[in-house]
Amino acid sequence: MKNMKTQTDCCETGFLERPRYFARQLLTPAEMTLEQTYFRNKFRRHNRLMHGWGVVCGAIVCVVPRADGGGPEQWLVKVSSGDALDACGNEIVIDKERIIDLRTPGATGCAGENLVEQIDPWCSQVWIDRQGGTVFVAVKYKEIICRPIRVQPNGCGCGDSECEYSRIRDGYEFGVLDECPDGDAKPPSFEDLNDGKNPVCLECQEGPWVVLAEVQMDADGSIISIDNCSCRRIVASFAGYWRGCENGKLRIDMAQPLEVRQGDKDLSLAIKAPGVDPEADVNFGPGIKVKSRQSTSTVPLTVKFDVAETAPLGMHTLTVINPDDMVGIKRDAVKVLPKPKPPAGGPGGARPSVDAQPAEPVKKRQPRKGAGKENP
Repeated sequence: MKNMKTQTDCCETGFLERPRYFARQLLTPAEMTLEQTYFRNKFRRHNRLMHGWGVVCGAIVCVVPRADGGGPEQWLVKVSSGDALDACGNEIVIDKERIIDLRTPGATGCAGENLVEQIDPWCSQVWIDRQGGTVFVAVKYKEIICRPIRVQPNGCGCGDSECEYSRIRDGYEFGVLDECPDGDAKPPSFEDLNDGKNPVCLECQEGPWVVLAEVQMDADGSIISIDNCSCRRIVASFAGYWRGCENGKLRIDMAQPLEVRQGDKDLSLAIKAPGVDPEADVNFGPGIKVKSRQSTSTVPLTVKFDVAETAPLGMHTLTVINPDDMVGIKRDAVKVLPKPKPPAGGPGGARPSVDAQPAEPVKKRQPRKGAGKENP
């Protein structure tokens, strides 16, 4: 059975000290452990003062069904996976379902491993004589040392090298309590939290247990009821709360494309898009240059632009970018047509002069000799 140890004095986090490293320093396990203790105590204090303690999520206690379908098992309950914070700020992670025998003091485990019943390996199994009634299933944080390795001996003794545990795992211990540790505590109302007074630093609660459920059973171990709300303290978590937003993009309203011609000047376009900013950056693509922007109470953004004589023909895409990087894109918003051709007769459209020589009349074609005569 693995050696285990429980965290003690976990609420004494007022004095925090971390090592300062420098060149040619002799580092010992004390310096390494001190650095770990510094950050762990800061995390504990943050959890205790910012989040409180109790069940964060999951950890629901329910019955264990028989394999033959004949109802629930006697004396057994199972706890679903979940997360909790104890009164000292330690995080308790239950990674999978665990089955607990209510006739035992509890069981110990950690993530990735099966539970270890709290029994003496040198003695036979001893059950607690429970004559039915009410018990409370609880959990607490526990450190578990593991991965033993051999170390070099201290002296020149003839004995084999000793072993030391090289890892400490965050574990937990289930307990079956006879009473609720803080049964008289009531959750505060919103008015109590918003009373307008300066908050007082909360003292660390006594006792490591986080109660999960109240279980009532008969003398033969038959489960009568399981109450997952009685004596359960729930941490107010924002993990399940989130919000969305509206108008994530600019929706440009244009039923038909705006037709322009190469070389047009001082054209204007009213951009109708909810949420468009008067200082938005407007782009029509190559060959079209935005000259100015203006806004009114009815139209938030109107742009004036010129079309170059060499602007590419065809459809152009309108891109609008707000100062907060919200983007609106309207394909085929502007259609560039070729510049108009000058009228026939010259750029000014002048008609031909009256003194011009008339065109030579077309000569009438003479009939060929013998044409139209009948054959003899």
